[in-house]
Amino acid sequence: MKKNKQIQPVEMPPVKDFLEAVQRDGAKLCADFVFSQTMNWIKSIDCENPVSEQIVEQYAMSVARWVHLEQKISEYGYIAKHPTTGAPMQSPYVTMSQAYMKQILAIRSEIQTLIKDSRSASPSILREVVYGE
Repeated sequence: MKKNKQIQPVEMPPVKDFLEAVQRDGAKLCADFVFSQTMNWIKSIDCENPVSEQIVEQYAMSVARWVHLEQKISEYGYIAKHPTTGAPMQSPYVTMSQAYMKQILAIRSEIQTLIKDSRSASPSILREVVYGE
């Protein structure tokens, strides 16, 4: 019978440049902050190995893009003028924001599944992973 290998923790990887890039409008993405916070949380529950750095980067970029779009919605509003008819229409920022929110939820669900599948967790850890408690 094989013994289970003990998973060894790893150091938090450095933040990549694209996660903190200045955007065309001069705004700085918050992806570096989201990446660091998420990796620190993953490390605090000893799940660095099952959750890849790339999936956390995808999550951080999606959150940062969503935040950036929400800032644009606050700046320009929910309504835009149609380019050809001039009639009011939903701002394209709203549609893009909703798409990024879908990505965030899908990636977060994938991260949660990786964590749950990688360990026999206590009910309190499962509540933290699933519900953020």
